[in-house]
Amino acid sequence: MSSFRHIANGIIDSVKAVILKDGTAAYPYDGIGGLYSGARKEIFKRTLGLDSAFQGNHQLIKQVAPLLGIKLIDDMNIYQQVLGNVYGSGLHVYAYLQQALAAYGEETAKDEADRVMRHASLYFVDSLWGDVYAFVWGAGRDRVFFDTEFPRMGIEAASLITHLAKSRDIETVNDGSIMDIRKLHKHHAIETAFRLVCINGLDVLHRLAWNTKLAEIKSIHGDAQELYMLDLSLAFKDVYKELTNPNVSRREIEQLHYKMNRKDFDARRMPRHCGTPEGRLSRKEASMLHFITMTTPRPTTLTIQNNTGRSLKR
Repeated sequence: MSSFRHIANGIIDSVKAVILKDGTAAYPYDGIGGLYSGARKEIFKRTLGLDSAFQGNHQLIKQVAPLLGIKLIDDMNIYQQVLGNVYGSGLHVYAYLQQALAAYGEETAKDEADRVMRHASLYFVDSLWGDVYAFVWGAGRDRVFFDTEFPRMGIEAASLITHLAKSRDIETVNDGSIMDIRKLHKHHAIETAFRLVCINGLDVLHRLAWNTKLAEIKSIHGDAQELYMLDLSLAFKDVYKELTNPNVSRREIEQLHYKMNRKDFDARRMPRHCGTPEGRLSRKEASMLHFITMTTPRPTTLTIQNNTGRSLKR
């Protein structure tokens, strides 16, 4: 074993110890869980949010969580006692391993921190039941995207779909039936299942914005939709491969794919609509203006009688 790997292994053992003590990785928990994963680098570079104002998936779900009663891994003992405060150092796992493995280089430290988070994340997913909300637009396919300044869920897209599909206790993901994900997983249509999770997540945000009439939620929806559109433009060929795979029955895949295409077409989310950053910004601003206009209370018209008996309107 490489001489440095025992450090990350020790943190993983600490996570396991907390789970053993609590009886689950999701504690305290009452059936509404949240997952998040950072956008892959090639997606992030194409967004409008190259400055600190841009909302990534972790920031997005943290803002929405109180409104939907979502519990994140951040709320669990495995994070509060270990991952977010390794050995009482006050450092989250990424910062801790950056210091502990400084002699081995930054990339090694990141890889080891990512390995710890992957283990913890999958324990967390396996503990979930009931309703799950997954904010994973643009998540990495071949590896976890991580940021040394902000820890993110260590779940790859394929692992996420596999664990969701195999869980017997999860009923819905982003308010959509878990059965649709299981059907796609059965046919190894991972990209299509991942797309379904993302589309349903956008619908959750859209409904939440209009139900709460909060401009902040509408802004979150705009950021999430941009991440999704850019990701779809890169993953569209992989989805097509799944649809044309001669070794699987395509009926269930095609039915869901048609529904998703229809939703994306109606919402102008297809790859053809990605356009330039300036064009996307213009659309987001126009959408926000429409939202504010439609949700702002209008002044009511009051009819009163003046002392002459004539009606006046205000």
